[in-house]
Amino acid sequence: MTTMGFAVLSVVLLLIISLVFRVSDAIRPLKEGPMIDAEGREYKTVSLEDSSRPTHDGKTTVQVECTEVSMIIFIQADFYNNGRLVSPQELFLGDAKYWKNKPCQAVDAGDGEYVIEADLQDCGSKLMVIGNNLIYSNNLIHSPVVGSLGITRATGAVVPVSCHYKRYPVLFVSYGKRMILCLHTDDWSAEKYSNTVYLGDPLHLEVSYSGLDQRKLFIDLCVATLTADSTSVPRYCFIENHGCFVDARDGGLNSVFKPRSTTSSLQFQFDAFLFQDDLRNTIYVTCEVKATRQLWRSSPTNKVCNYINSSWKNVDGLDGVCQCCKGVCSKLTSKDDICDTLTLGPFIVIPRK
Repeated sequence: MTTMGFAVLSVVLLLIISLVFRVSDAIRPLKEGPMIDAEGREYKTVSLEDSSRPTHDGKTTVQVECTEVSMIIFIQADFYNNGRLVSPQELFLGDAKYWKNKPCQAVDAGDGEYVIEADLQDCGSKLMVIGNNLIYSNNLIHSPVVGSLGITRATGAVVPVSCHYKRYPVLFVSYGKRMILCLHTDDWSAEKYSNTVYLGDPLHLEVSYSGLDQRKLFIDLCVATLTADSTSVPRYCFIENHGCFVDARDGGLNSVFKPRSTTSSLQFQFDAFLFQDDLRNTIYVTCEVKATRQLWRSSPTNKVCNYINSSWKNVDGLDGVCQCCKGVCSKLTSKDDICDTLTLGPFIVIPRK
């Protein structure tokens, strides 16, 4: 082989080796994967490289921070790492129909950085449930401005961004003073260990008394909140007045106490809901319960009242004790009652598209 042949072969080999290392460098961030914190939020960095232009130091130009209710995207003005700064008006979240939507547009945060902060469900975000994770995904779009003469000096880009959250709840079962509050499957055959529910689907809950003596269990009150603090605002009291299931009166089509299987337990269900104008989709349920020695007799403070066909019906009979659900029932309780407060959650309520 001639000297010229060896030279050509050497150049070809060098090009192949360079290409292999370049591809290896490009896929390494994918192998490493995102960082997920202790609360299940993903902190993801995205490296962007424009292969049609020279690159400088290869620094990360897009970072995503996930909060409880939003996705925050930090974008370097030197978007392509090539020294040419892009305009914030050229950057937006979601497809083309969102580019004029103010929450989806980038704004100048100073120091050569732009920011987009959008609610998890805004700007065309897509929600997927994969294994034990809830994943909100979207695309960061760079759409270069076209000049007055119809020319552009960049090709544009689409950068996938996402936030990952753990699906499992902090608390599956709430244990108290010999009282238990837990979530059940739709057919009530077993406990349910997933806290994810679609908006409008029924939640099936059971409260039971596990003491050695024979007692009858009642629910005085149940309230739904966005946090584990039952006094927090907003809050919705769906059972009140010593056992009146008022959610059925206020539009809860599936809100009902089930017939008793034992005196020491109560099963009830209601449709999953969200609070209007609040972006958080987590719900906690807190119930005030009691176990009484009054096994057979119902009273205004010991009752299980459903709202059916515009009237109140007692699961244990004697519907007359439910008439106080229209006003205020007696607050007197027996000193022999075993009382407790149980909290279950968070339930993650997923809106239907």
